[in-house]
Amino acid sequence: MSKTNWVIGIVAVAAIFVAAYLFTQNRKQKKVIDDLTEEREHLKLLISIIRKSNQFDDNLKGEIENLINKFNKIDPSVANELAQALQLLQIGQVENAIEDLVKIMEHLLNKKYSTDSSFIRWIKENKKKKDLHNYLEYSKNTGLISEVEFSFFNAVRIIRNKEDHEIDFKLDKYLTASGLVTAIGAIMKIGSIVYPTRMINK
Repeated sequence: MSKTNWVIGIVAVAAIFVAAYLFTQNRKQKKVIDDLTEEREHLKLLISIIRKSNQFDDNLKGEIENLINKFNKIDPSVANELAQALQLLQIGQVENAIEDLVKIMEHLLNKKYSTDSSFIRWIKENKKKKDLHNYLEYSKNTGLISEVEFSFFNAVRIIRNKEDHEIDFKLDKYLTASGLVTAIGAIMKIGSIVYPTRMINK
């Protein structure tokens, strides 16, 4: 092979590699653009829901009322706390309502684990406190809740802590909406675990 043909061959191979690289980069950029477009659509949907907040709030209040009716028969202390959360929601104290709902999550998990010898051993062996974060961590470790649920439930726990320790703590409206939905969902899920035969139509 002549020197000229050898150079042409090298250039051709390099051109193929460059073309393959550009093709791969284009596909990656397209995926990023598609992901951003999808996220933008989700955000638009969430904003649309929040703008129709009266209907959204009514639906959440209805869910809390359903929970009050269920817990009235099986755990009146939870029903009372739910009623307080509903009152706070009705006067626009959403962060305080989330705080009360998270308090219920902790109460239910405490009820679940207070006599669980495996949990008590885990607490002692790992020198942990009996608090909501560790209830959630143990629930995740044992498969009671998923990793995604752990992340969401832990997020509302953080909201509760900030509401407890910060003066005039306020969240953006989309976060309060997400926090309420998550806390209500957590109570439904944990309630159905603690009272499996009585939390029908969860």
